[in-house]
Amino acid sequence: MKKMPKYMEVYVTLKERIANGDYAIGEKLPTGETLAQEFGTSKLTVKKGVDLLVSEGVVRSRSGFGTEVLRTPIDNSKVFGPSDGLLNVVGEEHVDSEIHTFSIELPSAKVAEMLEIDQKDYVYNIIRSRYVDHQPYSIEQTFMPLAVIPGLEPKHLKKSVYGYITNELGLKIQSSHIWIKGDMAGEFDAKVLNIPTGEFLIEVDKVVSLASGTPFEYSLTRHLYQDFVFEAVFVEK
Repeated sequence: MKKMPKYMEVYVTLKERIANGDYAIGEKLPTGETLAQEFGTSKLTVKKGVDLLVSEGVVRSRSGFGTEVLRTPIDNSKVFGPSDGLLNVVGEEHVDSEIHTFSIELPSAKVAEMLEIDQKDYVYNIIRSRYVDHQPYSIEQTFMPLAVIPGLEPKHLKKSVYGYITNELGLKIQSSHIWIKGDMAGEFDAKVLNIPTGEFLIEVDKVVSLASGTPFEYSLTRHLYQDFVFEAVFVEK
């Protein structure tokens, strides 16, 4: 097996330590010299590994101050899973939500197709922004059929909608189908995510289905590209 490059070893190890709470939010990482001694490499190689964490928004490095932990790393592969959701992956205490739109309306042809419903069937149209440790994380637009998910209210959006679906409605979430693409930030994206208009974003479109096979969610989530890491392993048989 090919050996992992040393800078990647630094990156992976530090990221795991932050995720495990060995380095708390607001705490400084050991100096470059200390880490270089630990990993048996140069300070330049350590910096290369730390810079990957900086690019993901996990830590911040300032000259004369050191490197400070900003937030817990996010495992997006779990966020995009069928039932985990952001709160379960990061922890409810780290996530805040702002609701921009909560309405009940007739779906467009596209939304009806993705949810496998008629255009005469009403859906919730929900737009909310998500913040992790008070830093912008994403903007979500979600459509759900009223006939499948009854009784949804704005109060549920502040916490976990999936929690409402599984705990209060007693439904089992089974599978998700995702599409990942790039796009440019519009005026609303720029305002909410605090970025320039036209900056590159990652959009994840997702259809989630219940154990019965019935789709109950069609969502479009827009992410800062610096904060987006998606990992998949493909095995040839």
